[in-house]
Amino acid sequence: MKKASNKKSSKKKTRTMKSGKNNPWFIGTVGGLIGAFLVGAVLLYFFGHREQQIYRAIFMTSINNADRLLEKNMAEDALTIYNDIANKVSARQDPELYATVKNGQGVCYYNVALVRDKEDNLLKAIGAFQKALKIRTIEKYSDDYAATQNNLGNAYRTLFEVKDNEENLTKAFEAFAEALKVYTREQYPAGYAATQNNLGAAYGSLSAVRDKEGNLNKAVQAFQEALKIRTIEGYPLGYATTQNNLGNTYRALAEVKDKRGNLFKAVKAFKEALKVYTLNAYPLDYAATQNNLGNAYTTLAEVQDKEENVAKAIRAFEEALKVYTLGKYPAHFRTVTTNMEQAKANMK
Repeated sequence: MKKASNKKSSKKKTRTMKSGKNNPWFIGTVGGLIGAFLVGAVLLYFFGHREQQIYRAIFMTSINNADRLLEKNMAEDALTIYNDIANKVSARQDPELYATVKNGQGVCYYNVALVRDKEDNLLKAIGAFQKALKIRTIEKYSDDYAATQNNLGNAYRTLFEVKDNEENLTKAFEAFAEALKVYTREQYPAGYAATQNNLGAAYGSLSAVRDKEGNLNKAVQAFQEALKIRTIEGYPLGYATTQNNLGNTYRALAEVKDKRGNLFKAVKAFKEALKVYTLNAYPLDYAATQNNLGNAYTTLAEVQDKEENVAKAIRAFEEALKVYTLGKYPAHFRTVTTNMEQAKANMK
């Protein structure tokens, strides 16, 4: 009996060893494989995530370099950097970074459009902003959404200057309205002021199509709203930009009513802009504003103090030509010299 029992037990042990489920060697091996897999997965995630962080840091450094170039009016160099990053970043892998790059690309294309191939580069800017907005939603990235909508509105407004299509202005107003859903004066004063400035420019453009006086008055209101935030102490560059825009609006308004009064306001606004736009610090802005000031003095000469105001106009144009040389800026040079000749002709 004992032998029979031992033999039966031996058979059971043999079956148990082969069955596997409760085999400690089987469990140990499988457990080790699972553990190794989990460790490998964790390491893969860790190193993959770490690698992504490194690449992101490199891209952000490049973006910062590009933005510094933009600040120096070197838009084409900045665009080269953004285009290079855009070829390496996908919306699927890093949507936030992708949207940042697309917005930056759009800003670069916009600035390049101010120098050459205006329509083509503005369309590229609009396309880039629209791609950024597929990710930068108002629900998920509200402040970035507002910034890109503001940029998009500015691009559409400028496109209107190339293609006299009121639909572009309609799209510009829609984009600015979207930006102002986020950019309130209390929460985002700088963004609010920037959008009000661009809104004023859009009303100025619309005044060329219809209701000139009404839309110019709306433009003045928008610029004055921007200047409540954009003080010369707090936002000197923004202050100068808006004052220059305000001066051009008053000069246009002088064609409709109160010629003398609005021209005085225009001259004052241009002089305020020139407190920031100095020849050494901002030569291109200095030249553009001096040209605007010269035009205002030329028109003012038609109303009062003819010789004095023509002389002031000529001095302003001469200041502009210190930057707009024939060799470097031939188109601007011709514009300013034509304006100067017109001022001199008014003296006769």
